[in-house]
Amino acid sequence: MSVYKNIRKIAFLLFVVIAISACKEKEKAINPEDDIPLFKDFIEANIDKVADDPYISSTLRPDDEMYEVLLDLQRGIPWDDQIQQRFSKLMSEGNEHAMIIKARSGLLNIEKRSYWTSVLTDLMEKGNPYAAYWLSSKSNICHMYLGSRNLGNKVAKDLGLDTSYENKYCTEEIYQKAVEGFKKLAAQGDLRAQYFLLKDKGLDKSVEKREEYIKEVIRFAEAHYYKPLMDYTDSLQKQTNNGVVFRSKELEKLAFDLFKIASNNNYIPAMGTVMYYEENNDELFERMKKVGGSYYFLSMALDRSDELNKQEKYCHALLYEKIFKDSHYFVYYNDWPDKNDYDESICEIDKEIAEMKPMIYIDYFTKSDDWSRG
Repeated sequence: MSVYKNIRKIAFLLFVVIAISACKEKEKAINPEDDIPLFKDFIEANIDKVADDPYISSTLRPDDEMYEVLLDLQRGIPWDDQIQQRFSKLMSEGNEHAMIIKARSGLLNIEKRSYWTSVLTDLMEKGNPYAAYWLSSKSNICHMYLGSRNLGNKVAKDLGLDTSYENKYCTEEIYQKAVEGFKKLAAQGDLRAQYFLLKDKGLDKSVEKREEYIKEVIRFAEAHYYKPLMDYTDSLQKQTNNGVVFRSKELEKLAFDLFKIASNNNYIPAMGTVMYYEENNDELFERMKKVGGSYYFLSMALDRSDELNKQEKYCHALLYEKIFKDSHYFVYYNDWPDKNDYDESICEIDKEIAEMKPMIYIDYFTKSDDWSRG
């Protein structure tokens, strides 16, 4: 009988320990509203500053050899002969970023999958952390294309193609190679590598390190790297039956202030959000057009088209087509002119494009699904 009593005592004690632990965890849950005072000085110092430099928050500037490549990806332009030639040139010159981007797309092709996997492997063995990352356990494309469950690989086997890459990658060991590589870049001042390591350490999920995490987000923003700030504002939202909403009015106000600061520094994703809140902000519209954001064109089509006469609409649609190589203005918006209503010579398209200063907000971590978002 005493044995059963002891068992009941042990079970009860285990229950108490688990209950206490659960309560402590609940007590330690992150409350984003506690972050608001931590942002106070940063917001007050920056909310009214508008940058003169159109490229101040751009991942790359026009003098970088990868600038045009990332701009094409960001604009969602189809991979035509011109883009392919641009990649071929960069790859022949040994540009590793171009090789990795091309390889990431090349993995889609089962006939070329083995080749592009070997390209990433060679770069990983040379110490490139991006190549290691995309072949690691944390990579979406690795699991999608290099695992044995991929239907394309089964087809490749049936065709007699090399599938020796199956189950060879997507490991934690490879991920740690990426981490070690990014540590070296971070030590050299690379902000994106530093943010990668911050997330790898789980700093954004830690209650104890919350203030340190917020200070890091602010430090990145002060250096005009706004991706951490945008990720932070995402965490202030929740999914409801009516869609995604902010957790409170106070957090919505905080997020808008942070969006405004990033927008003031020409960060396109934030500019699109501020444009949603401030539809009549003409100065913002002009800056959005200057940095080449598609939100500008969409907003003009949906919200402000009554400000344009028919000829202006034609030129606006033509400008969009020339920049994004997409004629959907002439297809989807019934009250806009047809492509043949005017001659292109009535528009100063080349002049308008020459006056634009497009910024790049995607980087080498960006998933291909998100290459074209703004």
